[in-house]
Amino acid sequence: MVMKKKLNSKMRDILLVIHRKSGSMTAHEIARETGMSYVTVRKYLKLLKLKGVLIEDGNKKINKKSS
Repeated sequence: MVMKKKLNSKMRDILLVIHRKSGSMTAHEIARETGMSYVTVRKYLKLLKLKGVLIEDGNKKINKKSS
C-alpha cells in the first residue's frame, strides 16, 4: 500500500523536533517538546513510519530513517 498523503504541519513539527535533538526519542518526549498530546503524536508517528520516513527501535524510540 503506497501512501500519497503529504506532510501536514503536525508531521513537520514532529520531524523538526527529532531532527533538532539528533537522536532517538520516545513518543512522550516528542509530545513534551511539540506541545501535542501523546495520542496525537502516536497517530502521526504511525503515519510517518508507514511512509518510511521514521523507524522505531525495539525500545520504542523513534529516529529518522538513515539514507
